[in-house]
Amino acid sequence: MKNKIFLGAILSSFCALAVYMTSVNHMKTQTLEIYGNSTAKVAQKSKMKEGGEQTRINSGESEIGEAAISKNSNKNLAKAIVKSTSNIQGNYQVSVRDLNNPKVFVDLTNTSKDNVYAGKVLKLFVLLAYYKAVQDKTLNSATPYKVKSSDLNNGDKVLKADMSYSYTYLLDLMMRQQNDNAANIILNKIGKDKVNQTAKAFGAGKTEIAENFGKDFSGKTSATDLVIIMKKLYQGKVLGTDIDNQILGQLANFPEKGLAKNINGTVYRIADKKQGVALVQENGKTYAMALVSEEDADLAKVGDAINDWMVKQK
Repeated sequence: MKNKIFLGAILSSFCALAVYMTSVNHMKTQTLEIYGNSTAKVAQKSKMKEGGEQTRINSGESEIGEAAISKNSNKNLAKAIVKSTSNIQGNYQVSVRDLNNPKVFVDLTNTSKDNVYAGKVLKLFVLLAYYKAVQDKTLNSATPYKVKSSDLNNGDKVLKADMSYSYTYLLDLMMRQQNDNAANIILNKIGKDKVNQTAKAFGAGKTEIAENFGKDFSGKTSATDLVIIMKKLYQGKVLGTDIDNQILGQLANFPEKGLAKNINGTVYRIADKKQGVALVQENGKTYAMALVSEEDADLAKVGDAINDWMVKQK
């Protein structure tokens, strides 16, 4: 009897060891991502395309969790960004490019997704498609549009049903007053498919608008897509230098400053409470930065961390 009990104990221990080793081997193929102090999930590493490989970094504070950065990203800048994103819950991405030094950049994410849900920041792509349509003469900016009652949502205090407004005026409302109804009129005039095609043609391959503006999310985009567009606008490689400067002029007047809230230099930006992109010129530095998050985020805190690091570089 004693021998049977002894053999049974050995067999149980062996089975437990086998299960443990299987679990360990499985965990080696996973990356643990921690959000806050109370919840955690296991996720695959990010599939960010730039450089292909990722490096895991941590700011040293456990509540910040981990983020994946693309190969050759500047680790010191990445650490500053990770520290500044400590209060962001859920999926987010950050991208930064020094436009005078291509070796200085960061692509950083805490999710394996190539893009995340986005809201008003997607108006950047409506803006591009508008100027593209005007350039192609498929849209006359001076043509009046008669507003229908079905165009108006959320008690619009500016636009009135049965009144006519030029597309130039509607664009101004979209940018200067963040008017969603004006944005939707332009979006539907050009067509969502055409806007998405235009975004992809200019390098924003992970961007798609699926719904009208007015809710938290209207589609998806990535931080790298936003930075790519800002970089090309700065270089005059979207619709040509003259038109690209007009687009930047519209972005300079966008009321929500987002990442650039506390920055004193010349700033071109578009943002909401969750996402933002900015082209900054300050103290001889020119760079583009973007943050996209699916939850409310302190964009100014992240923007300050990036700007502080950038302006200190020689």
